[in-house]
Amino acid sequence: METKMKNKKGITPIMITLLLVSLAVAVGVVVMSLGRAQVEEEAQCPIDINMKFSNIGGEEQFCYGDNQVSFTLENGINIKVEGLIVNIIGTEKAETFELNEAKLGKAGSYVGKVRFDSAVGGEIRQVKITPKVVLYDVEQICTEKSIIVESIRGC
Repeated sequence: METKMKNKKGITPIMITLLLVSLAVAVGVVVMSLGRAQVEEEAQCPIDINMKFSNIGGEEQFCYGDNQVSFTLENGINIKVEGLIVNIIGTEKAETFELNEAKLGKAGSYVGKVRFDSAVGGEIRQVKITPKVVLYDVEQICTEKSIIVESIRGC
């Protein structure tokens, strides 16, 4: 009878060890899930878009003339751009234009024109072009990947 009792006493520490290990794994999974959700929530645009103005003959393709801002953009190779938001800040007025037709494939280019009347809006102080991308079936506006121009040459 004593032999059977010794075997039963040996099973209990093994079961407790297995329970403690499984509890530690479960707590680890919960903590990692919460941590990943927090990182994804704070990361607005986790991918590097590498969008920039085209450079032709040593000159960036961005100018203002005839009451319109003209520009040519090149996309990087990481992700497609599904649209652009163009903010033009003048001395008298600021305007926002959403260019949903501005689609840039990977390593693609886009020639854009946006109307801005300097008689109403004043002299242009800043132009900010922000890309829109689709990540995990959700459209995201990547403000931290915007292109900002403050010195604007004439066309």
